[in-house]
Amino acid sequence: MSRRRRTFVLASALVAGACATGPAPEFHGTPPLDFPEPDAVDAVVFLIGDAGVARSESSPVLRRLGAEVEYWSQRLERDSAVTVVFLGDNVYPVGVRDRSHREFPTDSARLWSQVSTLAGPSARQRGAVGLFLAGNHDWGNTTGEAGVARLRNQSHLLDAARAQGIGVSMVPAPGEAGPWVRDVRSNVRLMALDTHWFLQAPDAVTRTDFFAEVRQALEDAEDRHVIMLAHHPYQSAGPHGLLSPGDEGFGILYLLHRSGTLVQDLNSPVYRDFRGRLDGALRSVGKRPLVFAAGHDHSLQVLDPDSDDGPETVLVSGSGSKLTPLTDADNLRYGASRPGYMSLVFRRNEAVDLYVMAAPTDRPACPDTSAEAREACMGEAVAALELVYSERLAPEASLPGDDDPRGR
Repeated sequence: MSRRRRTFVLASALVAGACATGPAPEFHGTPPLDFPEPDAVDAVVFLIGDAGVARSESSPVLRRLGAEVEYWSQRLERDSAVTVVFLGDNVYPVGVRDRSHREFPTDSARLWSQVSTLAGPSARQRGAVGLFLAGNHDWGNTTGEAGVARLRNQSHLLDAARAQGIGVSMVPAPGEAGPWVRDVRSNVRLMALDTHWFLQAPDAVTRTDFFAEVRQALEDAEDRHVIMLAHHPYQSAGPHGLLSPGDEGFGILYLLHRSGTLVQDLNSPVYRDFRGRLDGALRSVGKRPLVFAAGHDHSLQVLDPDSDDGPETVLVSGSGSKLTPLTDADNLRYGASRPGYMSLVFRRNEAVDLYVMAAPTDRPACPDTSAEAREACMGEAVAALELVYSERLAPEASLPGDDDPRGR
């Protein structure tokens, strides 16, 4: 059992293909945090991954996310106070193809559906920021120049949106590993990595140089909270995670994990190398990120790290348009195979709060019927999104005489 009471939604259909779920009971843990009043908030960062088949006209998750972006952009008192991080696999199945390809209109429409969450008047006026990380599908599930070309295609579309006053960009830049950094306020730094780049890096020297840059970025962060962002998770209780032979429904996947066949999975040799080097970098610097947030598995997860050197909290927010099942794990503080997204709220009193919003599993998208019927469905489905989990990740600033400055 983890150090906090856990809540868990166990998918009722665990299949070898790892692409089906069903309704399941939910067990509630600690009481939820109240949503703060805007005058108590300095910045908000939204986390959503794997939204690559969602469409703005039929996705309740994107509709609700866009409404939240507009709400906070209008009410916070400074520019660029709202950030949306798209955690990769922004365009299924193989990224953005060339303009001459017959599927280019579909690819661009899928990307624009996510861009549109930052297209409201207040979001434009206040400079809300949209950061698009590359996932393995954005690379076209390939490597080298062919993969980088797919990333450039996506980046060019984001450039065109930015020319229209929508503050979106791809980070790190196409073909670059990172780390890319941005401070959302004086004591909080976002650090984005292209983990697919690392998994496909051609040699050990290149990987060593990459982590030298990661160590330097961690040192440069000094006493700031660091939020590490990637497509591939630090760990996961989903199909791409570290599974054991007894995990129900994952027998075939387990054999593939053990053989190292699935490079994209956390148990592959190259991913174990990534984890080992990341833990080594954190250990050498003596700094644990407040959060490591990623997608890749299509669920919502809040986990304790499985390493003493790891981040303080591990987040998986990859259910922007698809769902995959979960297996229970002792370090899972919250888990749900439900459509949704997460937000990190940075309060003026220095507290950092996590909120997880989710939709019912039977409403991932509204059907293609008449426009009137679809809008009626969207209204009901957006209203059905609910706060399913919240937690204080960092305490408010300590006062003289406080016995526990970390608030733990």
